[in-house]
Amino acid sequence: MEISSFSLDMYEDVYKLWEMAGLFLGASDTEEQVARVLEYNPELFLVGKVGGNIIAVVMGAFDGRRGYVHHLTVDPEFQKKGYGKEIMEELHKRFLKKGVVKVHLFVEIENKGVIEFYQKIGWYVRDDLEMMSYNPDKYYSDKC
Repeated sequence: MEISSFSLDMYEDVYKLWEMAGLFLGASDTEEQVARVLEYNPELFLVGKVGGNIIAVVMGAFDGRRGYVHHLTVDPEFQKKGYGKEIMEELHKRFLKKGVVKVHLFVEIENKGVIEFYQKIGWYVRDDLEMMSYNPDKYYSDKC
């Protein structure tokens, strides 16, 4: 798999991949919002290609203190072949270059297969935290 940085002209293909993989997509996944992530973290937003086609994507983010992983997706036809692990290893290398010492991600509780994947590659479930969210713009409250 060839791993490179995401560019906005890939948005439609990546969005289709997210949909195909069954990700919950909301107001923060519009092209405008994805462009904002790209603006702040261009070297952490990665795609993996096989035969010129995007088969994997991960959106990394760095807030100056912690790293975050969003929307890791591998085309269902290419799952369980090591591509998810490979693109995550590249993201971890890039986090290390930035001096990131801790990385977080969010997985929907019922998505046991994804939780198992992350555990296999060294992640652990935290039971000492409760996730909370707040939408300052009421327009997005029903869309996120």
